[in-house]
Amino acid sequence: MADQKQPNSSVAAAENLLQDLKHRAEQAHKNNDAFTFKLMCELIKVTSPIVTKAVNRYHREERARINKLGDELKGQSREQKPSNREV
Repeated sequence: MADQKQPNSSVAAAENLLQDLKHRAEQAHKNNDAFTFKLMCELIKVTSPIVTKAVNRYHREERARINKLGDELKGQSREQKPSNREV
């Protein structure tokens, strides 16, 4: 269970980083700070695809883990089910 908390917090941290960059860009725009605004835009341009890719990977791995749990459950129910051959 501890393993599940770590990736989830990492995903949240990555998303928070991207949100922070966007917030800083908005603040720079409000302050008419063209240099910082341009810098934040460049950082967002680089960071956004990285974060998106990492988040999508996390969700794919979670779906795969859940599917594996379902397969294990199916296997257990097959083992417990009496077969017609044993009659």
